[in-house]
Amino acid sequence: MQNNRKRMAGNLTWRMQILFLLLCFVILSACKSSHQIAVENGEPEMQAHYVEIVSMDVDKQCKVLEEVYGLSFGLKVQELGLARVAKTSSGVSLGVRAPMAEHEQPIVRIYFAVDDINKAIKKAEAAGAVVAYPPTRQGETGTWAIYILDGIQYGLWQK
Repeated sequence: MQNNRKRMAGNLTWRMQILFLLLCFVILSACKSSHQIAVENGEPEMQAHYVEIVSMDVDKQCKVLEEVYGLSFGLKVQELGLARVAKTSSGVSLGVRAPMAEHEQPIVRIYFAVDDINKAIKKAEAAGAVVAYPPTRQGETGTWAIYILDGIQYGLWQK
């Protein structure tokens, strides 16, 4: 009799787990991601366009990134501060360059794609950011800008 109760309890537990998993699947399937909600509301999609690495040893950084991630860096690009650039499998460009001024420190900076860089930089300023580099056309690469908020540097990029 006791074995029969244990078997029934075990079957009930197993059934409850299956029901719980099924319920989780249904709920998660019905949920919208923040990306889907933003797109439906007409908000801009946040997408990295360019990752800039400023380093004292460009060749060393490129070598490690090539070995670890299988990237292939090209020659220096004048419009990007003589950065050596590689394209990732997701389409994001990765540039590694030396500091362009004595005061410039090593950093990793992400440039986010925007449709209207002037509008985006004004919104950043209104939120308390300091513009470190105003929107500037850089040859055929596009227009980009840099702002700083709480010591964090952000880049904006308009194609």
